[in-house]
Amino acid sequence: MSNISPGVYTKIIDLSTFVQEVPSSTGFIVALTPKGRDNQLVFLGSRSELISEFGEPNISQYTKAYGQGPYMAYNFLGESGSLYFMRVLPEDASFATLVLDTAMDATSANSSITVTSIDSTAANTLADLKTSLESAGGTKPLCVLYPIGRGDYYNSISVKFTTYSNPIVDGIYILDVYEKQSDGSEQVVESFDVSFEPTATDSAGETIFISDVLKKYSTILRAEMTLTSGNYSSGYDLIVKVFDKNIGETTVTKTALSASIKDLKQNFSDWQKASETGLANYSVMAMDARGVKIYGWLGAASGDGNDEVAIFNWRNFDSTATVQSWIGDTTLFNSDGPITYKIKKSFLDISTAFGTDVPLKNGSDGELISLGGGLNTVVATELLAKGYSDLIDDNVMDTENVYFNLVFDCGYPTSVKDAIVSMTDTRRDCLSILDNGDNASFTDAMTSRQDSHPYNTYLSAIHEPYNKIYDSFTGREIWVSPIYHMSYLLPRNDKVGEQWYATAGFTRGVIQTIKEMRFNPKIGHRDQMYLKQLNPIVKFNPGYTVWSQLTTQAKPSALQDINIVRLVLYCKRALEEYCKYFIFEQNDAFTWAQVSNNIQLFLESIKSRRGLYGYSVEVSATEYEIKKKTFHVNITLNPTRVVEKIELNFFIK
Repeated sequence: MSNISPGVYTKIIDLSTFVQEVPSSTGFIVALTPKGRDNQLVFLGSRSELISEFGEPNISQYTKAYGQGPYMAYNFLGESGSLYFMRVLPEDASFATLVLDTAMDATSANSSITVTSIDSTAANTLADLKTSLESAGGTKPLCVLYPIGRGDYYNSISVKFTTYSNPIVDGIYILDVYEKQSDGSEQVVESFDVSFEPTATDSAGETIFISDVLKKYSTILRAEMTLTSGNYSSGYDLIVKVFDKNIGETTVTKTALSASIKDLKQNFSDWQKASETGLANYSVMAMDARGVKIYGWLGAASGDGNDEVAIFNWRNFDSTATVQSWIGDTTLFNSDGPITYKIKKSFLDISTAFGTDVPLKNGSDGELISLGGGLNTVVATELLAKGYSDLIDDNVMDTENVYFNLVFDCGYPTSVKDAIVSMTDTRRDCLSILDNGDNASFTDAMTSRQDSHPYNTYLSAIHEPYNKIYDSFTGREIWVSPIYHMSYLLPRNDKVGEQWYATAGFTRGVIQTIKEMRFNPKIGHRDQMYLKQLNPIVKFNPGYTVWSQLTTQAKPSALQDINIVRLVLYCKRALEEYCKYFIFEQNDAFTWAQVSNNIQLFLESIKSRRGLYGYSVEVSATEYEIKKKTFHVNITLNPTRVVEKIELNFFIK
């Protein structure tokens, strides 16, 4: 737009763009755990987050072949605060649940509440839980409580609702969450002030609606009151929803046979029971300034504009027990001071169903655990393989929004390793770190490499052998995959050095915790393992160390080295993200120069940090490319190689 009249007109043009670095060590692990969110990609930033949601590592829970995932995750998070983690369960696993049901019939003076659970065959998904909130005859479900994940573990969780201690407060409860401890005792692990009213807030204006509070603050529980239609449960209408409340100055007549409530600005005709037969539809709770409460059912409205309504002590007007009077101790109720009231379908203290804590029930791991209580290894293998693909959570293959560059095998069967290699080859932006199985000897290791794990790709690397460590979680020595050590050595390398440094040798590959190895490769063995791209841990006199850093690529090239592959993947991700900002910019020399200059600055930084011997950048577009609305960025990298052999020559004269 052109400016015509005189004046100063300003534009701000940002020429300060630059290539932003990307995280150097972000991992991805799929595992079996007894608790936590299941079948979804979860980002973890610390060990405490891992243990809080998924529990401590315990190899005895799922055996050595399936139980090492949490150990690798724990190790990785000790060095890097950036891990994607997925707990997997079969489709027939179920939520442990606790359902609050309400009911009110013709003979009730008030509504009643019961606590039930959903059968395991009807609690496999969140949609199933919403379905359970549908009305069933006279039963009006209010709320279903369920854990953040499915599984048998959550049957050890129980809850208790207690009425709020302040008598002035109405409809607010203290929710205590109990968890069974290893000694069999139950301990309160979480406690919240909650309400079943969606608009309820605390004194600071923060929501205390039970669904909001648990979603925001609980690491264990969630609550659902919403139907698939979007409406609230029928139990909400019955005992929680307020249909009207005090508008103007309120007075209460406590006298039996003439009990009533009056509000000069109210019209009670919408809530009244005009005929003195049948069932009342609405009740009222009146509260004085000290918090003393009295209750009653609404009869016929009267007065100017129906501003007064008769109060009865029984819902069924056909009953001889029905009297025009209040329910509660009217002698304690101060009718001379300020009075507030609420009109509802009925009044009920939900805590009456919780004389003690009540357990969630019917949680199940489904077919993952056999009828005899053991792990179903066929199902476990299938689940882990699916977790490392996009068959459980398609975010795993979302390279635009989910970025990780290290994928860890955790001693899993070959078909799971196959899925890991396939996933990294498809994403093309991450490196899979694998073991070669638990092999008793060098000969077994070579056979396994040739027959079971014949991978040939620069996006995967294989390590040997299994070794024994002391496990502080179980208090005993256990055999673990070599990836147990790579899961902390790789992010530690990135923290103390650069990811284009080799995670091997006596500077960054030393291991302090090994007690014993299946076999210790001698120099002749190491030569053969090198030719098959197997990376051994070796015991030398100074100690144990990782003594190779090859990918599985058979073709001799720079991409046979893990450190160079990581350098290339790092540059690829950073420059892809940078170049996105030039989509729809002018395809001319100005844009090309801007892109070229910033890429050179980025690569010069890597060169100064010993990642590159040199590089070249060429950005432009041919006449044909311009017609295709394209320009090319040609980058040549000369990565810095590592030392693998030192020729020590003595010349004697």
